[in-house]
Amino acid sequence: MPIPQQERPGVRQSARDLIYQTLRDWIIRGELLPGEKINDAEIARYFQVSRTPVREAFQLLESQKLIRVVPGRSTTVTEIDKVDLEKCYRPLAEIQSLGARMAAEALTEAQLAQLQAILDQSDRACTDNDAQAAISCDADFHAIIMAAAANEYMSDFSDLMLLHIQRIKYHFFHCDRMRRASVQQHREVLSALQARDGEAAAQRMRSHWLSAMDSSIRDVADSARSTSPVESAEI
Repeated sequence: MPIPQQERPGVRQSARDLIYQTLRDWIIRGELLPGEKINDAEIARYFQVSRTPVREAFQLLESQKLIRVVPGRSTTVTEIDKVDLEKCYRPLAEIQSLGARMAAEALTEAQLAQLQAILDQSDRACTDNDAQAAISCDADFHAIIMAAAANEYMSDFSDLMLLHIQRIKYHFFHCDRMRRASVQQHREVLSALQARDGEAAAQRMRSHWLSAMDSSIRDVADSARSTSPVESAEI
């Protein structure tokens, strides 16, 4: 397997956590592609550790359905499946919708100003065709709203769903039209939050995520068609 060439982080943490976080980021960013095999011996050599923390990291990644481990055979990055995407997006839409409703009354003026600043940064990211900046702005926008909702159980569940959705976002956000659609939907959510209209904020947030779900499912289906074998001449 080709291991991405980059410096290993210098933050002091357990070998298992470092390996887990690094592999997770590689998978989310698409540096390790769906279906790609991961070799535990190569990973161990890269991090200069034994295979034990690598296997512990693999267990965490497998529990989050980011890799598939077949003992004695292979470890591969899981495919992005449109059925799984829907399973993630629909509950996430409801959780984030509830978060927006709760945040409408709780957001401070400073937080509302932060949200506005993030949307301005998002506009610049679109103009500069900077997908990475757009992804960061998107994450920050939703994080502030969920933080204002002040429910750690909702936040934890939301983060778990986002872990899987981020994989498709790294592809999704390279399309300028999709980025701009997302920013416009964020503006509509912010408008409702500024008006302290919890019901409107909830509806717009739910619509935003379901729209993203539909786009992502179409994207995955289009990608599958483009990589499928040429069909027989009788079709």
